[in-house]
Amino acid sequence: MDRRLVAAVVVGAGLILAGCEYASGDLTPPTRAARGDLAPASGEELYRADCAWCHGADGAGTGRGPDLDGELDGGAYTHFMLSTGRMPIAAVDQRTDRREPAYDSTELEALVEHVVGFGGTGPAVPMVDPGRGEVATGALLYAENCAACHSTTGVGGALTSGQIAPSLQRSTPVQIAEAMLVGPGCRAGDPDCGPGDGAMPVFDDFSDHEVDSIAAYVRFLQSGGDHGGLGLGRIGPVTEGAVALLIGLGALLGLIRWIGTAVGEDT
Repeated sequence: MDRRLVAAVVVGAGLILAGCEYASGDLTPPTRAARGDLAPASGEELYRADCAWCHGADGAGTGRGPDLDGELDGGAYTHFMLSTGRMPIAAVDQRTDRREPAYDSTELEALVEHVVGFGGTGPAVPMVDPGRGEVATGALLYAENCAACHSTTGVGGALTSGQIAPSLQRSTPVQIAEAMLVGPGCRAGDPDCGPGDGAMPVFDDFSDHEVDSIAAYVRFLQSGGDHGGLGLGRIGPVTEGAVALLIGLGALLGLIRWIGTAVGEDT
């Protein structure tokens, strides 16, 4: 009898501690393999399984990840992070690079809806139509606001502090508009960095037509084709300059040598 009583007390204490640990968000990240690879049926179950250990059971944040109920949190930010595969992560220090999304469209929609319920006042998932935009207008806006980080060809580039502006070659029009609205780019494991605090500035003063035009121009960049000549990997002026220097200078030196040799033969 005593042993059974002790066992009951131990089990009860364990359950209480586990509940407190969950409420505080102090959990270890789960994996789909650990869950038998069975996708939960609702956004709440998905959130509790994959997100709460970092962002807290109610989206208020923990010591490992930011809150999800702030001024820029909401549909656009959540959809961007999930649809680009940047979330969920399996470890606090895992890089938030673009990957294949962990959820299908139904799961993603349900999870976004659940996170929106936390009360974030950020923008909703935007409606974008590149067909309504103008490529020429988008090219000008892109050159003025985007090319410095994402390069003139949209392949991305290195930034300060070891950060990298991602390539736009796989970005959808909706993801482009979402990134402009919420300013992503936080490093993994920074509990104080949320939307608007990342490497990308917030561009929320563009009209719908301008956003459509930027999306149209990015789609033009994604379409490929190097109408001006050899693409050279579409890296940009650094590669073009190196090729010009090596080939052009080599050809010039060869020409000078040939002229000098010819003149020597004549004399």
